[in-house]
Amino acid sequence: MSTVATPKLKSDVRSAFKSVGAEVTDALSTRIAALSTQLRLSPNQLAEAWEAHSVTKNVSVLDDVSFAAYRSSLAGLAGDNNNRVVGTSFAKRKASPSSVTPTPNKSKVKREQLATPSSSSSTPTTAGSKNILITPTKTPTYQERTSRGEVVSSYNPHGLPTAAASRLSSDDDGHIAASIQYHPSSSHPTKSYRHMFTPLEARAQVLEERLTMMSDKFQEAHSESDEVAVKQENALYADAADSSIWAPVGIPKQNTVRCVGRICNEAHEGRLNRASLRLEGSRQHSAGSRIHLDLQALSDSGSQSEDKRDYSLFPGQIVAVEGINSSGRTILASRLIEGVPPPSEKHQARELLDYHHGSERQDGKPLSIVTLCGPFTTKDNLNYDPLQDIVYSISRDKPDVVIMCGPFVDARQPLVKGGEPTISDENGNERKATYEELFSHNVSQLLEEMYQNDPTMKTQFVLVPSVEDAFVDSVYPQPPFVKERQHEFADLGLDFVESAGRENEKNRRNRVHCVSNPCTLKINELTIGVTSSDVLFHISSDECNANLPPGTRMTRIAQHLIQQRSYYPLFPAVKGASLDLAKANQWEMPCQPDILIVPSKLASFAKPVLERTIVVNPGELTKNTTGGTYATIDVHPMKRDTLEDAAEADMEMYSGIQDRVRVDIKRI
Repeated sequence: MSTVATPKLKSDVRSAFKSVGAEVTDALSTRIAALSTQLRLSPNQLAEAWEAHSVTKNVSVLDDVSFAAYRSSLAGLAGDNNNRVVGTSFAKRKASPSSVTPTPNKSKVKREQLATPSSSSSTPTTAGSKNILITPTKTPTYQERTSRGEVVSSYNPHGLPTAAASRLSSDDDGHIAASIQYHPSSSHPTKSYRHMFTPLEARAQVLEERLTMMSDKFQEAHSESDEVAVKQENALYADAADSSIWAPVGIPKQNTVRCVGRICNEAHEGRLNRASLRLEGSRQHSAGSRIHLDLQALSDSGSQSEDKRDYSLFPGQIVAVEGINSSGRTILASRLIEGVPPPSEKHQARELLDYHHGSERQDGKPLSIVTLCGPFTTKDNLNYDPLQDIVYSISRDKPDVVIMCGPFVDARQPLVKGGEPTISDENGNERKATYEELFSHNVSQLLEEMYQNDPTMKTQFVLVPSVEDAFVDSVYPQPPFVKERQHEFADLGLDFVESAGRENEKNRRNRVHCVSNPCTLKINELTIGVTSSDVLFHISSDECNANLPPGTRMTRIAQHLIQQRSYYPLFPAVKGASLDLAKANQWEMPCQPDILIVPSKLASFAKPVLERTIVVNPGELTKNTTGGTYATIDVHPMKRDTLEDAAEADMEMYSGIQDRVRVDIKRI
């Protein structure tokens, strides 16, 4: 069989892999195109297989090393036997329905660990008329990284300039002192609390209250005008006295009803799939009944209108299902409503005018935000070189706000995990250090030196802890770091950052804001939601979907957080998430955020969702032994004359963030 990769096939491969967030070089696209021909798999199937492989094996870059492991995993995907090497000629393989490979969402994919390269592995493997050679590649170090400062993803629909470019074109540096505070309607922990002692009955009550609350929101959000068609259909079959289309879960009815319930996995383990989908009703209205959720009508292409065919579900998600439940045991869904987002905030036009064009505020210049997520040092050392480089960049560019999400001292880092981390003293001698000293030495001292060199610098830092931080309680929601000196062995050194270069100054504005994980912040007029937990990865590992447009899966998962009004809607949570259900109200969203920051090890992105929100995954600052990515967010002001006219009319306005923001995700 010929394995020549045509230009069109290579182009299809690059497009398919780009849709799942993977950049493919020309050489790799040739090899993948050859695999596509040999395995009789489409580029989209190969891209989905890479996405599943990258999540399972925790890899984010497709290079020669990761391609070898990925190619090995395709042996099971192609339905071949375990002893056959991918790349062997498939000319004589019998073409049968069983050789058609199901997508990773619908089958259990066999995966093999990449063996240590040996003399036999360096032998070329036959691939039709071509040979594929696997060459061991040295793991790159941070100093050897390439494409420094490269923009890997961007959101800029209106071609807005960067904040730095806007400041260069003005007479001054355009630097402002932004207002940062918790959202007034949010609830969050303020200090360490006794956790993981919630009795079973109390946890069940929390889940019940959330389900009934969401049920009320569903019914409020869908007015009578939205129900007319269903009621007209029901009038042919239903009892005249039964006019409501909202019904408890598990009650048999011959007409179309709407039920609100929680998505559950019947198997209690393993990934959610169409066969194991269950809808659980509330104890108050449905006595906790669970019924099978049949999505056949939604999954079959062409069975209904375009806006109703796709769906995305995960355990713990609260949904409204419209369909027929004639037996009381199964509901045949004809429509699925995946959630109800919280209301978006409006602002007085005169307030926006003050923030955007006031001389003590932005004065007509963009608000510049940088967001980055740990780990802040590579796995092979505790030098924190990536953090030093990004702090140097911050001292040069002087953004208004820097949002740093943990882990700052990563408990998974091999040297930290070993229990004997060290730091260098003033004489250059190595000594053992506590986790708090690691933070003080590598984070606080770095910020202190930056402010000491430029005491007038107005950049403010927001520090968000992580459950992976070694020196704080591993519980969600997580209280903020303590800035003040506690005692000799619990000093983070942040108080020195506040006083650096302005020891005698009174009424000092805070430079460092320690906030909870998660948190909803007000930065000027903007509402910004932040969580350092990798909820995107957790949900993606247990999500069931169908017919999603290419490249929209991660955006859809991020959208779920808003529709579920929660920073962590997955239940049961994954191992290590450390949810304390007694504090569930403290990871709820009080309103729809303008910007939602959800760092993840998955492919970084910046996308608009639900008309009024921008979701940003800045990625991690380090990837194993090399550099990662971070994000810059430049929010431009509204036009002055528009705001003045609206202020005269005493109008309220939405922030319009999607039309006036530029987001660039860059390599460190």
